[in-house]
Formats: sequence, C-alpha cells, structure tokens
Amino acid sequence: MKTADILIKNGTVLTMDSDETVIPDGAVAISGDRITGIGPSDQFADCRAAKVVDAKNGIIMPGLINTHTHASMTCFRGLADDLNLMAWLNDYIFPAEAKLNYEKVKTGALLACAEMILSGTTCFADMYLFEDAVAEAARQAGMRAVVGEVLYDFPCPCYGPIEQGFAYTEDLIKKWKGDPLITVAVEPHSPYLCAPELLAKADGLSKSIMFR
Repeated sequence: MKTADILIKNGTVLTMDSDETVIPDGAVAISGDRITGIGPSDQFADCRAAKVVDAKNGIIMPGLINTHTHASMTCFRGLADDLNLMAWLNDYIFPAEAKLNYEKVKTGALLACAEMILSGTTCFADMYLFEDAVAEAARQAGMRAVVGEVLYDFPCPCYGPIEQGFAYTEDLIKKWKGDPLITVAVEPHSPYLCAPELLAKADGLSKSIMFR
C-alpha cells in the first residue's frame, strides 16, 4: 500500500512540465520535502496519508515565486502611498525605517510570509534591513527565501556605515550557508543611492560567493 505524509487530491493539477500537462482530476503525494507521486486521483485510492487535502474545484500547482519584495514593509502599508517616489522615501519611509529593529522587522516579515502562503507563494526574494530577521521569519514559516541586506551610501539603522554593511553581508553568507531554505544575495539598493565604488565592491563580493 502506498503511503505519504500529505495527499492533495480531486483538484486540477497543473504540472508545469515541458508538455504543459494538465490532469483534470488529479492528485499529488508528498513525503517529507519531496513530491513522491502525481497522477489521476483514482490512482491514489489505496494511498494512506497522514493528512489528506480535498482540492475539489481548486488548482494544484507548483508554488508561486515573488521575485521582488521588501517583506517587512507590510508594517508601512498605506503610509503616504499617494506621493511620488522620492518624497515618499525621503519624507516618510526613511524616517520610519530609522526606528526599526530586529524584532519589528521579523514581525513584519512573518506577516508577509503568512500573506504570501495564503496566496500560493512559497518562495520570495527580499532586500531590506535586518535581513537576518527576515531569514529567520522565512525559515520559521517554512518558506524558501533569497535574502540580502540593503547596501547604500548613507548610514543604515541595522549596520551603521556602509563598510559595516559589507561585513554584515559576509556574516549572513557564513551563517546561512547550506541552509535548505535560505540563500543570501549581495543587494545594493539602486543606482541613485549607490556610488559606483559601492556597486563595484558589491559586484566583486557577489562573484566571490559563486566560487566558495
């Protein structure tokens, strides 16, 4: 008899394979962190699973990936969002971010993770402050995440001067190396907030990671 930790059945399975295969009344079996079976629901009639999810009238598909997030900014939702970018940043967001700390960032990231999971998102790429807190939140939520501490040409409430920003990034890389859920990236903010020297140094650090 087949066994699984989780069996999701009676849904329309979008496999997203090279042939774009769709199984109208399909099922997916999961054991541990692996998909162990995909096919028509009737093929899993004898499968004994610890948890069964009835996906009737729903879609079973791979998790969505959000490729651009500042997850903890859920805390600032609706804050002066009718202004142009630079007024919004300089007059409202940067002053608010100056008051952030590890716990506030983690709380905001946990909220963002909950919202992403509800929408079917299972992986996100994030650039923000106190990114170690974002990594911890993602791991606690069971999500995959690519995280990177924001690097820019003015003091940061997390690490202080930019020289320490690169050291903070190096520490993140060492701490999370080999983690099954968390990947660390080098993340300068933008051309308008980063001098050419900063961008060049970030480029060098990112290339060095590839060969570690």
